[in-house]
Formats: sequence, structure tokens, C-alpha cells
Amino acid sequence: MKKYILFLILCSWFIGFGQVRVEQVSFNKLVDVKGTDNVIALEVNTNSLGDINSMNILFINTKTIETTDAEIANEYIIQDFKQVKIDDLNINTIIVAVRMFDIDNNVRINLKDPITLVSVGTDGKSKHILTDTTFNVRVWEVNEKSGTLVVAGYYDNNKNGRFDPLELNEIQIFDLRTYQLLHKVQ
Repeated sequence: MKKYILFLILCSWFIGFGQVRVEQVSFNKLVDVKGTDNVIALEVNTNSLGDINSMNILFINTKTIETTDAEIANEYIIQDFKQVKIDDLNINTIIVAVRMFDIDNNVRINLKDPITLVSVGTDGKSKHILTDTTFNVRVWEVNEKSGTLVVAGYYDNNKNGRFDPLELNEIQIFDLRTYQLLHKVQ
């Protein structure tokens, strides 16, 4: 009987120490926000196995050292971000390409979920979701003369996370002053 108790204690000890307990925080990208006192830091939280637990965009005011978390969604994967600054049109925003909608309903965000574009203010406090939840962004570009964002992508109608022959390619054009969809080109 003592052998069984010792065996159970040792098993529970090994199981307890075999769990992922260590979280590491790293800052993988720093970007100066032109025209402001802010710097953006891409914060990535990983466990000891290297799996990403969460990602975050942190706005740091370099004068006051105040930080603001750009709360884009509850759970998301940041693909990329870029500042768009057009002085003539009074546009200064951060465009973030992010996976934030669980389209395949597997209870977590993964690489099969669509890429969505979100405009975040240069202070990190305001946000506007630009593209539709089912529209998967492939590429995007800003026309600085007209102040528009041109986005190419497709609607993943069967929600399988890939582009199929029957799914519709589309180009969407957004006004960066009003964040409104202006045109769709098919």
C-alpha cells in the first residue's frame, strides 16, 4: 500500500511540474508615431513552449511615460501595423492588420480566421473596424493624394480559411477621414 501512495505522490509531483507555468513578455517591434510624442511597442506574451498567449499594441508617450493599451478585441493576432500620415488631408492614424473574428468557430483565433483592418488613433484610445468580419484582407495600400485605403481580398463563404475557386475576389475603397466604405470593385 505504501508503494502505491508513494507512486501517486510522485506522479502528481511530475504532473505538477510538467505544466506550462512560465510566461515571457517580449517587445518585437518599436515604431515612432510621426507627429506625436508616442512610440508603439508590439508586445508578445508567450509560454515556456513558445506558444503565443496574447499580443498587444502598447502606445508609450515618451514625455510623460504614460502607456495606453490599444484594446482592439478580447483575443487577436496582430499581423502588421503601419502609420498613415497625410498632413494635407489632416489624416494621422495607425492601420492594423489583425485576426480577431473566430469564423471557423473553434473557440480560438488561428491562422484560418480572416485578416481584418482596424484604424487606431495615434494615442491608442480610439479605434474603427474598417473591413467586414467575413472579408479576408490579402493586400492593402493607401493613396495619399485622395486619402483612401484600397483593400484587396475575398469573402470566405464556406468558412474553411482558404480561398476557393467559387469565392468572390473584391477590392474595397475606404475614406480614411470618415472611415466609410466608398466603393466595391469586383
